[in-house]
Amino acid sequence: MQKFKILLFLILASVWSVYANSTSSPSHGNQSQMLLVLSLIIGGASLSWIVRKVGLPAVTGELGLGMIFAIFAHYGFGFWPQVVNSQLIAFFADIGSILLLFEIGLESSVSDLFKVGKHGLLTAIIGILLPFGLGYWLLGDLLLSSHDIKLNLFLAATLAATSTGISVRVFKDLGIINNPACQIVLAASIIDDILGLIILAFVSGLVIAGEASYSSIGLILLNVTAFFFMTLVLARKITPHIINQILRISNDEPMVLAILLSFCLFWAWTASLIGLASIIGAFVAGLIIDEITFRRSQHPYWYNRLLEMDDHDGSYRDFKTDIFSHYHKERLSNLVKPLNHAFVPIFFVYAGMQVDIIAVANLQIILYGLAISIVAIFGKVASGFLLPKSINRLLVGFGMVPRGEIGLIFALTGKELGVFSPEIFAAILIMVIITSLVTPIALQKIVRGSKI
Repeated sequence: MQKFKILLFLILASVWSVYANSTSSPSHGNQSQMLLVLSLIIGGASLSWIVRKVGLPAVTGELGLGMIFAIFAHYGFGFWPQVVNSQLIAFFADIGSILLLFEIGLESSVSDLFKVGKHGLLTAIIGILLPFGLGYWLLGDLLLSSHDIKLNLFLAATLAATSTGISVRVFKDLGIINNPACQIVLAASIIDDILGLIILAFVSGLVIAGEASYSSIGLILLNVTAFFFMTLVLARKITPHIINQILRISNDEPMVLAILLSFCLFWAWTASLIGLASIIGAFVAGLIIDEITFRRSQHPYWYNRLLEMDDHDGSYRDFKTDIFSHYHKERLSNLVKPLNHAFVPIFFVYAGMQVDIIAVANLQIILYGLAISIVAIFGKVASGFLLPKSINRLLVGFGMVPRGEIGLIFALTGKELGVFSPEIFAAILIMVIITSLVTPIALQKIVRGSKI
């Protein structure tokens, strides 16, 4: 009861802050507004224990909070209409998604991804082709009775998109990120992003020019090949030498963190430069940085004390080995986690803010949205059906379900090109909402009901 009194106080304080800020003099400017907004987003997201109390993943609370803010914006409450479209909040959200995937990359290894590479490729291909075919034929031809090839292609392309940020967050919260099924989702998401980029280029070129621009598709393939060659081949060999030279200048913990963030943001920028999602660059940056490279950097006080501990009879040998093993394995990811605790919730709250549930509250649109959602969920869940029985197929399938910001990018592109009507665009928004909310709930139930 005491917790809910505190929650009620925070809500009332937040509402009062919004009113007070919205009626303040213009001299305060946008900066003070953004400070308040970040306070509300981070503080509100920290109340995710409420949804965990009822057995839901924390990310559903963050998405739900964003949707509440979107309702404020819909009715013009305070400064929320500006917040929903704020480039500054969008930038912080991007940083959150980049840091999340960077942390996952630090906790993963190239060898583990290569082990599931063929399964990831199979999952990605099925997860692209099946939703694409169902979107074109079942939704375009039958449900909408559309004879517009461009509309059907864009609808199919939107259903083929995948955004695994939500799934990755759930995997981390459940502590199963290194499970083979989760590694398959990570591998498939990279392949899916590349294939989705090619499909978007193909369909957009067809709409704009009336025909596909094969030169642009060829350029994308060339850029993607060059990117992965630079990162997984060249950078993996060069990076340790660069880091060793930097550590000669200073090898304390702040320097280690500075190196990690610099590499993360550099490769995120490089990926976005060639048209790939920045989160792919961040994930790959985490993969190519090896903890062994940082062994010469300074360690915490407790580490040195434990190392100096006398162990003549070997009674503490196993204990020390276990402690050091876990420390070295998790050291780099633990350095970036404090930042992630602040920035990652901003990403999920912002994703929820992009979905105006009031605007799509129309029976026909809702029915269209439900139909699209069913096809979208089935198309991705089925992507895991052909995997070996030793792998949790449902975990892989539902891990590929969210459309998130990638689905929104496809939908917004279709809207800007005049392919999607406001009604179809609203129905696609419903699909984005449903796939974003269903996924964490389904993944949690699958994990609890299995031996993982």
